[in-house]
Amino acid sequence: MAPRPPRDSELEAILEKVRQSRSFDFRNYKRATLQRRIERRMQATRCRTRTAYLALLERDPGEVNTLVSSMLIKLTTFFRDREVWQALEESLAELVRQRPDKELRIWSAGCATGEEAYSLAIAAAEALGPGYPGPELKVFGTDVDEGAIAAARRGVYAPEQLENVSKERLARWFVRTGNTFTVRKEIRRAVVFGVNNLVSDAPVSRIDIILCRNVFIYLDSDLQKRVLARFQFALRRNGLLMLGRSELIPFAARLFRPVDLARRIYRKDVHVGLATTTQDRLIPERTPAPHLIATAVETEHPFLRDMLDSQPCPIIATDNDDTVTFWSRAAARLWNRDEGDVLGKKLSALELGGFVGDLLIEQTGRVRNGRTEREFSLGVLEIPGGGSVTLRTQVVPLRERAGARRGLLYITHDVTQVRELEQALRRAQEELQAINLRMQSSNEELRASNEELETTNEELQSTNEELETTNEELQSTNEELETTNEELQSTNAELDTTNRELAHRTLEMDSLTFTQRTIIRSLSAAVLVLEGDGRITTWNLAAERLLGLTEREAVGQKLWSLHVPALKRPLLQKLRRHLMENRALRMEGVPYQLPHGGTGSATLVATPLVNEANTLGSIVLFEDTTRATALLEENRLLKTKRKS
Repeated sequence: MAPRPPRDSELEAILEKVRQSRSFDFRNYKRATLQRRIERRMQATRCRTRTAYLALLERDPGEVNTLVSSMLIKLTTFFRDREVWQALEESLAELVRQRPDKELRIWSAGCATGEEAYSLAIAAAEALGPGYPGPELKVFGTDVDEGAIAAARRGVYAPEQLENVSKERLARWFVRTGNTFTVRKEIRRAVVFGVNNLVSDAPVSRIDIILCRNVFIYLDSDLQKRVLARFQFALRRNGLLMLGRSELIPFAARLFRPVDLARRIYRKDVHVGLATTTQDRLIPERTPAPHLIATAVETEHPFLRDMLDSQPCPIIATDNDDTVTFWSRAAARLWNRDEGDVLGKKLSALELGGFVGDLLIEQTGRVRNGRTEREFSLGVLEIPGGGSVTLRTQVVPLRERAGARRGLLYITHDVTQVRELEQALRRAQEELQAINLRMQSSNEELRASNEELETTNEELQSTNEELETTNEELQSTNEELETTNEELQSTNAELDTTNRELAHRTLEMDSLTFTQRTIIRSLSAAVLVLEGDGRITTWNLAAERLLGLTEREAVGQKLWSLHVPALKRPLLQKLRRHLMENRALRMEGVPYQLPHGGTGSATLVATPLVNEANTLGSIVLFEDTTRATALLEENRLLKTKRKS
């Protein structure tokens, strides 16, 4: 591995100034990204050199804040990248099905102004079902920028930030105020915002899902590994980690199991060990044939061998080619492997418990290449029958008297109790941090409640004044109602008189109607009264006799749809056309079939009933002229005989 290029002293001075002023340590962030951000601010402030810009930072604290904000880009919207959110919603639904009664804890790391954290809360509430969210849902939104966290706590967003929110979600989870939208209280209660530096601060613990997108692109490999290790500690068993689409970190596969690599979704791997570390991944150096230190010590300096074997901590030595050359008695006791089984073999091939892959590859490589003088690593050794031991291994160069590097020396210490104390302290710090976050959220809710109570008090005072005014208006209205009541009593008396007159006229109309119906039913001609659409309202006795249908069969039916033996279909169509055009029709000598057999003739007269411009219906008269026609025919024949 090539050594890192020397760092720019002016750039380092600017970063040190930021660290001293704002406690932001950007020294391990990617240099290319930092240089672009600084050069952009130099152009904005018209500083030609970094020395001039550093002088500006010394005399203008506001520029330091502006520089930090430009380095911490907050490009985010609600439900950004729909494919990722679809996969996340499926994972949430599966998580709720697996543990329906457990608390659901989600962490939005690097949440900026809160859009991503609120999106997580909305998706989780929908996955939990109706009646949620409640106390069983907690979404933690953290960021290093206090200004962004303050904006996230307000929960007020412009329409362009909600472009990916559906109309249903917008109506259910947001309240519109003018040209902005505010997240509803039930969602805001489920989200706890706080300032947290992923690199230096303790992570939130017992998390089911971590969403951290577009953060790792600014970190170098060392910081990426440190943050990923913190995420592994924060996640519960089988917890999910989701990174940005542009963040493909090979090291992540050592701590997490890929679930959907295209969308950068990983699951916590609880069996992290040396299974993925193989000998072919190590880059060997060209060194002489292995020289066993143990043999040399025993033959030349027995006292030195006894002294090394008396050390309680295991000591292992390798040559520059990773071949084991010394194996102390403490190492044999710890790993239960005799010296003869390991000497001359590759250390990475022994798969020793507690020696993680990072130690055997990257950290060992840095010491072997001379980049560092020592490296430390923590690992866990599983003890047969249950239990485990936490090992802290130090790697240092093994040098000869002349100073030439002869190999590497691995010194291991049992730090189980120390790690347990550290973990207990870390848990206490995390609980304290969570309590602080909850207290901040509670203080904000109390402040908002106080403001609402003050507003409510003002509204109640205004309402009281309105009620007094309304009471006066009601008294005036009561007087008016009393006057109106007297007028209504007088009107009621007039209505009684009018009702008696209407009842008398109704009796007269009933009498006239009965007389009219009796006259129509007693006529010898068939009478049909139709409405405007041809529906039959009157069908007298002559119609029953001549047309062959009873009144019950005909009334209420449309004439055009009835099968009337006496009225053929062409005749009905012609009659319908005339009546639709408000034209009268008279036809004589209409042949028709007599009810008792035989053929007769009749006269048909149809007259529209028109009231000014409104058509009320029509009346059709059908009169049997069979006998009159027969008499006329006999009369004509007699006249013809007389003439002849």
